[in-house]
Amino acid sequence: MADTDQIARMRDVLARQKAAHIRDGAPTLEQRTARIDRALALLTAYKDEIIKALNDDFGNRAAEVSGITDIGASMGPLRHAKANLKTWMKPEKRKTTPAILGLFGAKAEVVFQPKGTVGIISPWNFPVNLTFAPLAGVLAAGNRAMIKPSEFTPATSDLMARMFPGAFSEEEIAVFTGGPDVGQAFAGLAFDHLIFTGATSVARHVMKAAAENLVPLTLELGGKSPVIIGKSADLATTAARVMAGKTLNAGQICLAPDYVIAPADQVGAFVAQAKGAVEAMFPTIRENPDYTAVIADRHYDRIKGHI
Repeated sequence: MADTDQIARMRDVLARQKAAHIRDGAPTLEQRTARIDRALALLTAYKDEIIKALNDDFGNRAAEVSGITDIGASMGPLRHAKANLKTWMKPEKRKTTPAILGLFGAKAEVVFQPKGTVGIISPWNFPVNLTFAPLAGVLAAGNRAMIKPSEFTPATSDLMARMFPGAFSEEEIAVFTGGPDVGQAFAGLAFDHLIFTGATSVARHVMKAAAENLVPLTLELGGKSPVIIGKSADLATTAARVMAGKTLNAGQICLAPDYVIAPADQVGAFVAQAKGAVEAMFPTIRENPDYTAVIADRHYDRIKGHI
């Protein structure tokens, strides 16, 4: 579908979702639970296709890695939301202000209501997980969703565009694929809330676009993740855990350890243990089917430049 067609479709779907939200009101506990169950069923039904699509997009990604990080890690938040949904939906009592109003029979409480339509812009490094994990909260809160997955993972994005229509109407959840033009237009839509996971540089543009409609944002951006090692730490265990986190998905993860702060007299020992830990997990890196490939030539060139 051409970008212009997708942009027109996005505007149409948003209008229909907002109209449906006003028409139907807040969904019941049963309706929200059913939507979460449908999302869980999609992950189960499409498990093999998800693993294949991710492998195609990355060039190489072990089935075990995708199974844990994108499928299993997506089911966890959905199951957590389902288990806690009834409690989350209960109104919370508050004291009246001023307190004297209580003597006249006044009562106060907070009633949690859905916002309406939430936009989700998901990144390429864990494209399924970083779509379904925020979706767990969106559905639990009784909202509808519009999803823009990354153009860097076209096979996975196209798969999600095929998955959701089988379980959800466009008035509930809709997926829009496309390049930067679609993403820019998506960020500029008048959502009731917008969730973006990705690079800080892109987030500035997303935030600027959202500001045109005063759309509230949730931003989960890249950062630097330090590891602080105490003098009493077991270096072998520490190094194994640090390097497992650093090599997961070839380090293409926002919480991969970026640098280590260690006691000066233990730096050399830590480096030796870290090298040993990586050699034990991955005796080779190149052509190793267990090690994830770098997502794109641009990212590969940047890493080579650092080296």
